[in-house]
Amino acid sequence: MENYVGLAGWAFLPSFVTNVIQSIWYAIKYPVNSASKPAANTPKYRRHYNRIYCGVVLAYLAYTIAEVDRALPTNAYDYLDLGFHTFSQKQLRTNFRKASLLYHPDKVGQVGQDTFVKIRAAHEILSDPVLKIAYDRFGPDVVICSTCKTNRDFVNNGLTSYYPFYFGSGLVLALMSVVGKGQFGRYWRFVVLFSMAALELIMVTRPEPLWLLSWIMPNRVTFEQVIILHQIFVSSFIAISQIGPILVPSKEQEKSNTKELIDRLELLTAISNAESIGQLQSVFDVFRGDEECMTQLKRQMGMMALDSRLTQDQLLNETRNAVQRRLWQRKTA
Repeated sequence: MENYVGLAGWAFLPSFVTNVIQSIWYAIKYPVNSASKPAANTPKYRRHYNRIYCGVVLAYLAYTIAEVDRALPTNAYDYLDLGFHTFSQKQLRTNFRKASLLYHPDKVGQVGQDTFVKIRAAHEILSDPVLKIAYDRFGPDVVICSTCKTNRDFVNNGLTSYYPFYFGSGLVLALMSVVGKGQFGRYWRFVVLFSMAALELIMVTRPEPLWLLSWIMPNRVTFEQVIILHQIFVSSFIAISQIGPILVPSKEQEKSNTKELIDRLELLTAISNAESIGQLQSVFDVFRGDEECMTQLKRQMGMMALDSRLTQDQLLNETRNAVQRRLWQRKTA
């Protein structure tokens, strides 16, 4: 259920939060009815929206990863206050007695009964080397296997939960490629998926945890690291699908942007060819609300006015010179 809620959040939350942030920002930055406020669907408005949207998506990505880490249930080591791979059997027995006395139903009543049961289960797992290794690799579900006796049995049983995630993820990626969705970075998503599958296979088959992951996530057991990596892959896949086309536009989008720029230049050309105030007003209405385009428009109009003034001055000088020549000719005649 939580996974579906997370997917629903990715579907509408980033765009909703972006619109709210952009509206608040514009309300603070621009006065009411300001002509410089970018209008909707103008290039500057879309540029602001894209920047805010990328920030929101990255922030939501960090939140989803942190949330899955926070939501992980208490593991066997935490119940007995033991360090991962850093405890002795004597410390295990000592901590088990302390925790049992602290949460014994005769002392705390029915409130602590569930915790007491989990403490006893944690002690049974960590005191058995075979169960401990199976628990570290695959979590609490694999230790309830009644037919598993050796490490090999537990690995074979645990791998049954390994295949569905990668098979399902690969199938989703393949279907999206067929229907033309999520085209941005699709090749690298398959590469990352296969790389993660190989990494997880190494994690669950080696006797000791990978030192790099243990350094990044020091308080997490191997099976918890796998859960977090799954969430990172899924959330990053969704995030890249949303902000990738913004950061690296496709050829079709670049053509659209080029066409829009050409249209703007044609409008600037229309200004120079306008023959009446009404025609100029209709051209100005196209730029209204876009501060960048209005600035460009003012600059272009200033250059046109300067060219017109220089042309007029040249004509005036030529007329003055012609009159002076005629006067000189009359005097000398």
